[in-house]
Amino acid sequence: MKRLSYLGLAVALICIATMLIQVPIPATKGFLNLGDSLVMILAVIFGPKFGFWAGAVGSSLADILSGYAHWAPWTFIIKGLEGLVVGAIASKSFGKGNVGRFRTTFGVILGSVVMAFGYLFAGAIMYGWAVSWVDMTANIVQGIGSAAISLPVLYALRRLPFLSKNSEKNI
Repeated sequence: MKRLSYLGLAVALICIATMLIQVPIPATKGFLNLGDSLVMILAVIFGPKFGFWAGAVGSSLADILSGYAHWAPWTFIIKGLEGLVVGAIASKSFGKGNVGRFRTTFGVILGSVVMAFGYLFAGAIMYGWAVSWVDMTANIVQGIGSAAISLPVLYALRRLPFLSKNSEKNI
């Protein structure tokens, strides 16, 4: 029950972070946002399943509430996979020395790649490859920005005693 409460809070936080600052991308009618950073941070701390559901539901809910409902099904899959990938790679070793730092960095980078290519394929289906490739630059910027925000936060959180061990069991 405790983890379900955390998941509900995570969904709300991701939704708010996604809606807080939105930079529109006219080509595909999408937007840049801060939500990916939270998806990554929460996936590392709570694990892959939690990262999947928090990212999928929180981000797609933000799409619906922001008037981008046409992206919500794609966002559900893409952000869910992003959280799943980041959590699967980084959550088990979080807080465990240099190996944990490497796996966290690798997981966040791979999650950014999953997000960028996920939206490339979704955009290609919705608007065609030419338009989707234009949007790819914005998705790369989104991934780099999300990594640049989430990695320092995660490295700082590693120092907290209750998160530095196996956080999935502690929380």
